[in-house]
Amino acid sequence: MKKYLLSGALVLLISASFVFKGDDVHLKGVIEDSTCALSKTQMSPPDSRVACVKKCLKAGAYAVLVVDGKIYKIANQKAVLKYAGENVSVDGTLTNDTIQVTKITEDK
Repeated sequence: MKKYLLSGALVLLISASFVFKGDDVHLKGVIEDSTCALSKTQMSPPDSRVACVKKCLKAGAYAVLVVDGKIYKIANQKAVLKYAGENVSVDGTLTNDTIQVTKITEDK
């Protein structure tokens, strides 16, 4: 009986891992800081966006990806820091509103 219960539990756990797996996505947007991205007003002029984002990240904000007004959290922050304030294309795995970045390139 214990063997059947253990086998059943194992099957359920494996099935659940497939249900919660994220979706692979390709998104184009801007790497912003969480402080400015969550603000209702423009915090800096567009020509100084890069400097402002870098300053906010140094002050403790975290990097986010903004795509058409939607804000995505970034699981692996170090992967995107050099693109702070830049327009980018991002490939990754999306789970809820958090993206695990696998590839990032700057859009000109």
